Order: sequence, then C-alpha cells, then structure tokens
Amino acid sequence: MGEQSEAMAPIVLLGGGHAHVEVVRLLGKAGLGAQIKLVSPSRQTPYSGMLPGYISGEYGFDDFHIDLATLCARSGVEFVETAATGIDVDRRFVLLANGERLRYGLLSINIGSVPSVPGGLSVGISVKPIASFTDRLAQLDALVAEGRISKLAVVGQGVAGIEVAFALKRRFEGHSVSISLVGRAAEVVPERSCRARKMLERELRNAKIVHTPAFDVLAVEDSELIARDERRLAVDEVIWTTSSGAPALLRDTGLLLDQDGFIRVDLTLQSLSHPDVFAAGDVASLPDPRPKAGVFAVKEGPILAGNIQRFLSKRRMKSYRPQSSWLVLISLGDGRAIADKWGFAILGSWVAKWKHRIDSRFMRKYR
Repeated sequence: MGEQSEAMAPIVLLGGGHAHVEVVRLLGKAGLGAQIKLVSPSRQTPYSGMLPGYISGEYGFDDFHIDLATLCARSGVEFVETAATGIDVDRRFVLLANGERLRYGLLSINIGSVPSVPGGLSVGISVKPIASFTDRLAQLDALVAEGRISKLAVVGQGVAGIEVAFALKRRFEGHSVSISLVGRAAEVVPERSCRARKMLERELRNAKIVHTPAFDVLAVEDSELIARDERRLAVDEVIWTTSSGAPALLRDTGLLLDQDGFIRVDLTLQSLSHPDVFAAGDVASLPDPRPKAGVFAVKEGPILAGNIQRFLSKRRMKSYRPQSSWLVLISLGDGRAIADKWGFAILGSWVAKWKHRIDSRFMRKYR
C-alpha cells in the first residue's frame, strides 16, 4: 500500500459501524467510491439491533452481519481489512497494524466503543465489541453443554442488559442454567418510561430471571460477584453489558476529547479541534449528548455522507439534530417485544414483528 502523496490522499473511513455503511452506500452512488478507503479489522460488521435475536436463536450469523468487502466492491470503495493502531492528525495518516501509514485528506471515525468494566476486571464475557461477541458466545455454549455453568449473571440494567438476559434465557432453555440480572441502578432501564419498567419487572419475574437492583459490582472473586456494599452473589460466568468506554486508540491522537475520552464534535459531526476529521456513532461526543446506541449512528449516516461531500466542495454543512425522544423496541426473546416512547409503552408479538421489519429493511439496503 505504502504512503501516498498529499495530492492523492483519499477519504479514509476508519471503522465499519452503522454510520459508515451508509456513507459507503451513498457516496458510492454519488460516484465518489474511487476516492474512499474503508479500514476495518473484520470483513463482517454486525447490526446491533439484531444481536438479541441472534442470541435467542431467531437469527443466524449472516442475518445480522453486513459483508463490508462486498458492500465496498459494489460501491467502488477500497476495503482495507486490518486494524488501526494510531492516528497522527498533524501529519494526516492512520497507522495500520502492519506498520504501514495510510495518508488521508479527510478522515471519518466510526469505530464504536469498548466495554467499561468495573475496576478494569478481566473476568467474564463482554458483549462489546459486538463484532467478536459471536466467538465469545460460542465459547459460552461449549461451557453450558459441558455442564460447567449453572449460574449466569448479566451485569447492566439498561436496554442491552435486559435484552441479553431474556435472549440467554431463551438460548439455554432445556439446560439447567439460571439467569440473574444485576446493576447499580435502583430499577431496570431507569431512562425509560415508568410503564415500560413495570412491564419489564413483570416479565423478568415470569421468565424466572432473578433481578437484583442497586448491586454495584466492585469485584469478581471465587465465583462470586461482590457489590460495593459487600453483598455477594454466586455465579459461574458473568456477561457484561455495562456502559461504553472510549477506545484507547484515541488517547494520543491530539483530537479534542471529552472527559470520558470520546471525540468532541459539533452538530455537523466535525471534530472541534480538527476540521478534516469527522466522527459518528458511539465514538462521537455531541454538544447535546445522547446514549451510546445504534439508533443514533443509523440516523447520523446520511448527515455524515452529505457533510463529507459538502466539506470537499467547500459548501456549508448541515447539522444533525438528534431526537429528544426516541422509540425503543425491547425484545423479550420469546416472540414478543415492548415499544416505548413519549412515556407510553405497549407489549405484544406484533411489536416484535414490527421490530423485525424495521431491522430487515435496514439490512436489505446493504445486500
């Protein structure tokens, strides 16, 4: 690959996240594919909205993965299958795992987030990064099949934790595996409506998933979760669905970061410190912050694609206006789901079918 001259420096898309797949599709249609390189350590990128369905057995691997190489080839974009190990924003290059430097004229970063595990604990299985979770799930399957796991705890009471707990309950039906849900908050999904929380508490009881709120995990020792208040919970394995952390790759880039290490951007998704760098999805820190959720990355995709074009042609860029209230569809792993928005929630099998149609429509765009 080698280094390129500044005049030939391409548009580099770092990461194959939800926003970048739309950028590849739209800029490819606009005839800009030949100017673009997409860098990702994996050819297959998962769609997070369908992960609970994969865990519960509703979907197969191919159902919720986008083949980046095929998408790029169809869009005239060069796909570079490798990891990035550094970014030099002064000299405008991305350092690749093989030691090569990929020079850029414009850089966009959509690499997602990493697990934020209490105290840097290395035990257990983290859902993030989702791209490699399928391998970790296969290892969990093997342990369950061998009878080495009977007590499984999901740490994190947000939407992700809830969906993973229900999905694992469905996945391990027929095995003697109990599922527990724990977290530091006083209740499940504290950011959602009261009605949704009541529904979820009822469904957890019906599914015999033991919920332990206000359990702030501090350590894991001798097959026990230990809370800050010294309570203990016996476990054979831990699944982490806790809050998102910033990738270590960003620390020494020189980009302006927020207090948690994410890239500070304005409403155009442009870095506040380096105008030739954009960021989207979990890795971006917006002026009016939103949760680290795929729904926002999906919405950012078209804005990011348009603003890359406007930046190149020196036109005024458009602002991304994130929803102040957004629909959340929570899968219960049994063919039903809960829809929650504007303080109103409803449960049913038709909600799950609606979610499936939304997810399938998203995936069809990239196939």
